[in-house]
Amino acid sequence: MEFGLPLIALLLGLGLLAGFVAGFVGIGGGAVMVPVLLELFRRWGLPESGVVQAAMATSLVVAVGNIASSIVRQAKQRRILWRLVPYLIPGSLGGGWLAARLATSLPGRLLEHVLAAVLLVVAVRMLTDIHHRDRDTHRIRWWQGLLVGVMVGLVAGLSGLAGGVVMVPALALILGLRAEWLAGTSSAVILWSALAAAMGYLTATPPQPLGPGFVGYAGLPIAGLLAVTAIPGAQLGAYVNRHANSRLFQRIFAVFLVLVVIRLVVGG
Repeated sequence: MEFGLPLIALLLGLGLLAGFVAGFVGIGGGAVMVPVLLELFRRWGLPESGVVQAAMATSLVVAVGNIASSIVRQAKQRRILWRLVPYLIPGSLGGGWLAARLATSLPGRLLEHVLAAVLLVVAVRMLTDIHHRDRDTHRIRWWQGLLVGVMVGLVAGLSGLAGGVVMVPALALILGLRAEWLAGTSSAVILWSALAAAMGYLTATPPQPLGPGFVGYAGLPIAGLLAVTAIPGAQLGAYVNRHANSRLFQRIFAVFLVLVVIRLVVGG
């Protein structure tokens, strides 16, 4: 794998697209990044025993910076319910780490099916646009926060996505948050699930060497190039979202995700 101009341009473009989708649609950029990285890594000849984990790990490393950028923006807009975050972080950390370590010992094909299932959930949510009634967030119990955090961490480690696809509906359905708190509070928690899962992959040893630039399962030079454009892309997506009707784009993107799911299940 040589970092010539075509590859650098491709990775910068992918980072920009993933970041824009993350900011515009309100889901993690991993929904774009993981399937594309998986295709690229297979074409580059990475060992099949670690290629799926490599795509997930590299995406999670990028997600940490991307989500941190989102948190700064959401904090300035005062859309994070900070008093709830400490209840969710412990389970998010533990679940993310354990799931990533588990994923390194699971067959890549099984992980592809997990990713496909998560992406299908994302697509259905975007097509149906389900709204939930608000409830009293003062009645949250510590064990509810721990349970939600663990679920988010497990999704992050086993799919390579940061976990927002679970966190946002869980905040609404289980913890009763109002709509204006969902994206910001979710970001403040899934940062930790992404970080823990990324560290789980970074400190694991692949059964076969993945090549220069890989630390554990994560391709750090690739992640760096993706992050260069993903972080500003997320800011751009969030800005455009405030000035445009996102429903048409969401439905188009949902159809794209369904095609990705079919590719993951059938293609391999």
